[in-house]
Amino acid sequence: MVEERRKNNGPGAAPSRKEGQTSVAGVLNINREKPHNSEAECAILGAMLTDADAAAVAMGRLNFEGAFYNPAHQMIFNAMVALNANSTSKEGVDAVVLADYLEKNGQLELAGGPSYLQLLMDKVPTAAFIDRHVDIVRQAAILRKIIATCSETILQCYEHQGKAEELLDLIEKQVLEVSQMNERRDYLPIAPLVTNAMAYISSLITVGKSGEALGILTGYDVLDKSMTGGLQPGMLFVLAARPSIGKTALALNMAYNMAMKGVSVGIFSLEMSADQLTLRLISSGARVNISNLAYQAEQPAGDIQKIKAVCQSLSNARIVIDETGGIDILELRSKARRMVEKEKVQILFIDYLQLITISSTNRNSSRENDVARISGALKSLAKELSIPIVVLAQVNRAAEQGDGQPKLSNLRESGAIEQDADVVALLHRNREDQYAQGADQTSGLEAVLLIAKNRNGMTGKQNLIFFPYYTRFDPREETVSAEDVQAMRKNN
Repeated sequence: MVEERRKNNGPGAAPSRKEGQTSVAGVLNINREKPHNSEAECAILGAMLTDADAAAVAMGRLNFEGAFYNPAHQMIFNAMVALNANSTSKEGVDAVVLADYLEKNGQLELAGGPSYLQLLMDKVPTAAFIDRHVDIVRQAAILRKIIATCSETILQCYEHQGKAEELLDLIEKQVLEVSQMNERRDYLPIAPLVTNAMAYISSLITVGKSGEALGILTGYDVLDKSMTGGLQPGMLFVLAARPSIGKTALALNMAYNMAMKGVSVGIFSLEMSADQLTLRLISSGARVNISNLAYQAEQPAGDIQKIKAVCQSLSNARIVIDETGGIDILELRSKARRMVEKEKVQILFIDYLQLITISSTNRNSSRENDVARISGALKSLAKELSIPIVVLAQVNRAAEQGDGQPKLSNLRESGAIEQDADVVALLHRNREDQYAQGADQTSGLEAVLLIAKNRNGMTGKQNLIFFPYYTRFDPREETVSAEDVQAMRKNN
């Protein structure tokens, strides 16, 4: 019997399912009845017609298309929402007014007629269970939305003509939208909000004393204070500079400082390999010029010990690096989601924005428009993942004119970067000072990080010392000379 079934099904075919067993085709049968609860839908509509408060609850939580499975019920609900929006009465909408509205719009018979509206009212003696009924209908609507999304996804997979990454990004968005449908948000009284605000203010006051941070600390005090305790969830931090000023070095210094405090860090390096970044992290952490070791007859024992110590610390740190060059924004977003989900990444560094590509169906799209879309996508990603994102960017040549300090208007290729960013910090130093240094000089050079935009804090500047020999930035401690003190006294 088994052999006969195999012959009928063809070579290598699996045995047929027994009659009554669930098949994939059966599960995906579009004619199969979708999840719903007609009694709960009727109860909600009846309660809305008899109780204004119940109507407010239902309209607040079910005001989206497809909430009701029965088209007539959805039609009645939409009509009540429209009437409520134009009404100044606190009494809500009764069956007479509703029937009149539906008739004027040619929908009364489709909705079941006046008798059906009266039936809805008669079926609900009380509106006390409106919350339960709304939960039942809402959950069924979410299940139908999941089914619709999955079914549409299957069709898109068969019919999609573009890149698979584009479709994957679209699917991830659709799934996220479905998950957000289940988030219940209601109005909040001011009292608990004030309590939360006082707790936040207290944490601000004690943050310096306790050593704890409200966000992720960069290791640069002035910068951290300007952001009210470090980088916050959902923040887009743009670090911009001219080429060869040291923006990658500063970003790696920040990443190193965070990782050493137990923060899980993700890095997208579009320009340098993961091996190069690792060597830079070791060099700046150990304060040893690794490339110079090849030219020394004997390596100082102290340097080797420092390198070993930093290597041990980095091995235990939580840092993940993606070295894909010219990565597409869709691929970057997909990988970022996986980093957060699998590696529990708490902050992302991207080096750098102008190297990110974007798939555009519009051949006439300008690079400025593409960069604007990339910038907006990164801000959306930071909010979606609820983590800070530090993205490096270049400024144009105009920044080197005048006093040589970059400005917000110098951000290269798109003003949208300035608009989307929560914080924009512009790194500046005099490159001529470095050219004057010998290759083996270990002294530091003055640099400054201009905090040019800060949506939720102060602008200002972080004074730095740059050590090209180690590719390291340290905070610069300000000193006051005796001459400066005398000059201040005279002025006062």
